[in-house]
Amino acid sequence: MTNISNLGQALDQISRIKDQQKTLDTLSTQIATGKKTQQFSGLGSDILRSQRARTSVNQLEQYSNNITNSHRRIQLMSNSIQEVQAQTNTMVQSLTVAVQAGDFPDFEVIQRLADDVYDFVIDAMNVKDGERYLFAGSDSSVKPIDDKGLFDSFLGEYVPDNSDITNPPLVAEGFIGDWGDGTITTQEFIDAYHATNENILGYSNALVSGTTGDVRVRVDENSDFDYTVLANTEGMQDIIIALGVLRSIPSPENSPGALNDPTATRPADDTPPFPSAEKQDNFYAVVQDVLQTLVGGVDKLEQEEFKLALVEQQTNLVKEDHRLQIDAFKTIISDVEDVDVTQAVAEIQQVQLSLETSFQVTALISDLTLANFL
Repeated sequence: MTNISNLGQALDQISRIKDQQKTLDTLSTQIATGKKTQQFSGLGSDILRSQRARTSVNQLEQYSNNITNSHRRIQLMSNSIQEVQAQTNTMVQSLTVAVQAGDFPDFEVIQRLADDVYDFVIDAMNVKDGERYLFAGSDSSVKPIDDKGLFDSFLGEYVPDNSDITNPPLVAEGFIGDWGDGTITTQEFIDAYHATNENILGYSNALVSGTTGDVRVRVDENSDFDYTVLANTEGMQDIIIALGVLRSIPSPENSPGALNDPTATRPADDTPPFPSAEKQDNFYAVVQDVLQTLVGGVDKLEQEEFKLALVEQQTNLVKEDHRLQIDAFKTIISDVEDVDVTQAVAEIQQVQLSLETSFQVTALISDLTLANFL
């Protein structure tokens, strides 16, 4: 007796339903994630294209981050330089007004201001970005300048005995002491403080020895930009020296020089002008040199500020080029990996319809029995 079986049709229909369910799952995942596949292997022949594009994006983003970090540091350095210039110019203006007045009734006020500006400049040269000292070159973990009082000791102090100038001075130390008691001339004193050793000014060993390296930003595989500005650049040194001298020199009446009346034994007994002409000439010679040094220091810092601005402008152009390249590579990645959601929705609707039809056919086949036929 021959039997008629629908098992083959049922198994074929079940296999077809499984394929449709698998397709439905794939389309559902694509719609949920927006990606064609969850594994690179699913990209087939496009896998290398995607991986290369992603590698390029990662490299370009790293270079862009380098530029962003350098811009932050450049801005901090530029701000510090501008603040040093502004404070120094304030000092120059105050000193110029005093010089033009022909006397120094407020010289103590000028010296207190010089004290404040000196400390401000030291702090500005020690500005940090996180743990990095920005004016220290590549040796960024070491403070570039630290006022240990060596410069003050180097300059010294001069305090005469004004009760009787024929007596030895009450205090005569360092180059100011030598200048005050006439051991060295005014020009020799000026030459001496201009030749101050960087160690005495408080600079770090790396800056003094020149062993610190440059600070550069890598912008691509082949290019980097140097934005090094050191705390011991000539403009900074000039300002530190000039401010240090200004806050330490004796007042006009205590500057070196003979009294107008050679018979007088104390300044109070001298004849006009007071202080004497020689004392004033010596004092003003130093003050004029300090003024010129401050102005020159500000001018030299403008060159450093221009250098930083130029690097920032150049790297901005590179960063913009990187942005365009990143967008282009991301477009490639999107073309390779991203799914057309509209198309996927249409396909899933078709699969759902096919799956419903398959279920209906399966139900009909399962009902094809002799009992149901009869």
